[in-house]
Amino acid sequence: MTRHSRGAGPRRILYLHTTSEVGGSDVSLLRLVEGLDRARFLPTVALPADGPLVGRLEAAGADVVILPAMKKLTRRRGAAYLAGFALNYPVAVARLVGLVRRRHVDLVHTNTIHNLYGVAAARLARRPHVWHVREIVWQFGFLRRLEVFLTRFADRVVVTSDAVGAMFADDGGRLAGHVRKVPNGVDVRAFTPGPPSGRLRTDLDLPAGAPLVGVVSRLDAWKGVDVFLRAAAELRSAAPEARFVVVGGSVTGQEAHARELERLTSELGLGDRVRFAGWRYGPAEMPDVIRELSVLALPSREPEPFGLVLLEATACGVPVVATDRGGPREIVVAGETGLLVPAGDAPALAEAVGRLLADPGRARQMGAAGRRRVEALYDVRETVRRIESIYDELLEP
Repeated sequence: MTRHSRGAGPRRILYLHTTSEVGGSDVSLLRLVEGLDRARFLPTVALPADGPLVGRLEAAGADVVILPAMKKLTRRRGAAYLAGFALNYPVAVARLVGLVRRRHVDLVHTNTIHNLYGVAAARLARRPHVWHVREIVWQFGFLRRLEVFLTRFADRVVVTSDAVGAMFADDGGRLAGHVRKVPNGVDVRAFTPGPPSGRLRTDLDLPAGAPLVGVVSRLDAWKGVDVFLRAAAELRSAAPEARFVVVGGSVTGQEAHARELERLTSELGLGDRVRFAGWRYGPAEMPDVIRELSVLALPSREPEPFGLVLLEATACGVPVVATDRGGPREIVVAGETGLLVPAGDAPALAEAVGRLLADPGRARQMGAAGRRRVEALYDVRETVRRIESIYDELLEP
């Protein structure tokens, strides 16, 4: 472990993140920054570009630095991008080391496994490093091995679920000594049961009183919004009054997928039953959006690393239906706080949603049970406290 000495007073934490959007990992970072004990920790956040996350972090009191040299490691953009990433890597690390020294940073906290700069910058600047892994790396081969290998050089690796932790477990399922599991949390004071304002129905021209089934997700192919649309088509006769909403917009590099989802909606004859909200609603508006739903669905095709939106929904007393893989297996108590279905199975998703729509009493019981579970296990204040305790481990003299 590397340490450096400094005087008394709050410690400066530098957070590194690779997007400026408002997806699950971005919102989790925002909530961590908002919840920090400012008498002990001061946040600086380095992002690659301007975006919706910047203003929200600044409103939370963070010092935000735009660092375009810091790029996300991804193979989606092809070999030329990867070559550029490798050539740019020393430049980005050098700029981060300079930032650490100028801002008198005490600890570097990397917020995603796909940001490879923090581990090198922290070592060169002789600062402790926390690597917060919020993803399951599906791709096999060199990139997966590289990312997992480099986490060995972090002072602490934080995983959000057992599904994420499996990447770092030995053959007996045991985690390495420097790995800590800290689940994401939700603000149980903001996400609460209660009557919605009706804004969602007004904005999207949805009939009053109609049951609403929603997906809250960016339009990434693995998120399974196409499965949700096919399930909506399956429910046409079983739940003729139900309407379906997709809250979230396209992501860079997958704009064609968003257009394909709109085409599929038309092809399935769902034009009068499905609404796409895009990026209309931010994190502060999400509690009101979710309260409007009768059921929230998470139809991911691949294992969810966690599934933060499930916590947000259950905190609001809304029952959930999720894919039976990854993080949702830990969050959802099947039959008690929601239902789990096989990945990619639109008829199974439709059947589960239809059961909840047909039995509002049972749906309310699941919502209430989910609320109690979130209060007991997933309060964001406890999440922040546990992260702060890791900082204390690394920063105590």
